[in-house]
Amino acid sequence: MTISYDITWDLDPSAPTFRSRTSARFRGARPHADVEAVEVTRASHNGRAVPWDGERLALGAAEDNVLEVDAVFAYEPERGFRRVTADGDTYLYALHYPQWSKRSFCSLAQERGAFTVTVNAPGRVLVSSTEAPIVPYALAVAAGPWAEIGEHVHAVRTRAAEHARGQAVADLVKRSVACFEHLLGVPFPYRGCEVVFVPDIPILAFSSPGLIMFDDGALNALSTREPRYATTVVSHEVAHQWAGNLVDAEPWLVEGLATYLSRLATEELLPGSRPWSEPDAAPLPDRPYAAHLARIAAVEEAIGRTALLDGLGRYFRRFAHTTASWAHLRSCWRR
Repeated sequence: MTISYDITWDLDPSAPTFRSRTSARFRGARPHADVEAVEVTRASHNGRAVPWDGERLALGAAEDNVLEVDAVFAYEPERGFRRVTADGDTYLYALHYPQWSKRSFCSLAQERGAFTVTVNAPGRVLVSSTEAPIVPYALAVAAGPWAEIGEHVHAVRTRAAEHARGQAVADLVKRSVACFEHLLGVPFPYRGCEVVFVPDIPILAFSSPGLIMFDDGALNALSTREPRYATTVVSHEVAHQWAGNLVDAEPWLVEGLATYLSRLATEELLPGSRPWSEPDAAPLPDRPYAAHLARIAAVEEAIGRTALLDGLGRYFRRFAHTTASWAHLRSCWRR
């Protein structure tokens, strides 16, 4: 690991912009750093001011580097830091996948680094786990007057009374974690797992290390649709704590593994639910990953489920907190 970030965000729900201060330490020469801000008020590399062209900072060549950036960013309509009003309350959250961390803080590259994060904001603040190296796009934050509606499950304040729904999600998360720990032989990678249902997120869900964000509307679907839907959706996001967060890889492989693992979890947690077939009423939201799932299922057919899971456990242990590949995974199946 060659990069460490110290980030401070000052978030004011009533303002159209926010302040972000980044101190990045890294080894090896890098031509530039990415900053898509409204204004960069200060930027220095090893004590010298560096120019900003509106998107990048030009960096000089040095082996040991300290980059200090103080900037003002705008809240974004989709990717970056978002500001959303729901039922009269304002909520702030960051969604950086796949490459939009540069809209919230100064980023060097989408490679793993150590993060120290401070968020100055009113209300409850939820942040991804940073006790191990993560990629910049995986850093998530949610700040606002969240209500805890289940054990480690949060939602907008107007859902404060929906404890039955929230606890059902909490129980599914807990059971999914236990299932994957058993199947993979690899402990849950982070200190805990918080879930937050955020308003108006442009995707169904995003799983960052130790923090899963769902769209607020998903809470209704998880509690009103068939049990297989809820189990598949929640376990898929929990599976990403291993596939994608503990070990990052090509997007098709990350989604293929999460989809495969969610099917195994549904099979175990809901006996007789036929998780390998499409539901009669409506397709599951992971349907776009069917081709990726098929590649993993083909391996199971070739070597058997026990051998596949043994190799997958080796893969997560061997490449923990790094980026790996399909070739690396295949090598774990070959021992």
